[in-house]
Amino acid sequence: MKKIIYILVFIAAPMFAQETNNAGLSLATYMPNHTEYIPASAKKLLVNKLGQLIVKNGISENPYQSRFVLVPNVSVLSKDITPTAPAKTVLVLDVMLHIGDGISGTLFASESIELKGVGNNETKAYISAIKRLSPKNPAVLEFIERGKEKILSYYNSNCSSFIEKSALLESQNQLEDALVILTNIPEESTCFNKVKSKINKLYLKVINRDCKIKLANAYAIWNANQNIEAAKEAGAILVEIEPQGSCYNDVKSLHSKISKRVNELSDRDWNYQLKVLDLEKSYIKAARDVGVAYGKNQPRTVNYNVRGW
Repeated sequence: MKKIIYILVFIAAPMFAQETNNAGLSLATYMPNHTEYIPASAKKLLVNKLGQLIVKNGISENPYQSRFVLVPNVSVLSKDITPTAPAKTVLVLDVMLHIGDGISGTLFASESIELKGVGNNETKAYISAIKRLSPKNPAVLEFIERGKEKILSYYNSNCSSFIEKSALLESQNQLEDALVILTNIPEESTCFNKVKSKINKLYLKVINRDCKIKLANAYAIWNANQNIEAAKEAGAILVEIEPQGSCYNDVKSLHSKISKRVNELSDRDWNYQLKVLDLEKSYIKAARDVGVAYGKNQPRTVNYNVRGW
């Protein structure tokens, strides 16, 4: 009888250099529970391998904002002990991969990959098998492509609702949430052309508001007590302000003022450097970075619906 193994793991942060050519299209790795049957080291390797499947096939690995998930179900097809000395453990695993909408519960694509591993013990046999899960496997490539097509279709079909929801959140001053909705739309989708200008305007609105709030906080800290400790607190705020912000000249002025005072108090440089405008970074990339940073600070408990996958 097959032993079914379900894994519940969130990848805390992107773990690989992103090799994406489909900017904005993202997946989160999600694995439902019961980890007791799989060794911890093998489970960690499986998490890494799934991350590779995502980024090596042109998708961003995004555990913070994505409603779309890559879900593996692992079953043990057979387990044998060789009659050799020393004895070896031979495992044959069936890794069933699923891509779908984890919020609505809609399954987009599935693929079964059979993996065989041999090791001195069961843990090493698991590791040996999972190492064979390759992002270049033709079946994996075709599976990922089917999933991508379904995700793009979802965005194209629901474009109007994204625009309306973002506008509603913006009217309620939930600017980051509004921005996240738009920046999650893949650039390859037809919907993206309809929201590009909206992303730029909303991004500027976010950083302008952020600039004013952080500058006011830094001023309050510095004016209350102009000592080294206050300089450190104010400096930590100032270095987080984006240089495109409308109040950035005032940010530079306060930064210069604090730096001069620190030098007078301690006869040493103040090591808080302001951000420099990156002319190579597009506003789309900058807006996505704001969205990712915002997502990292939000609660990450997501009740994905993957029943029946």
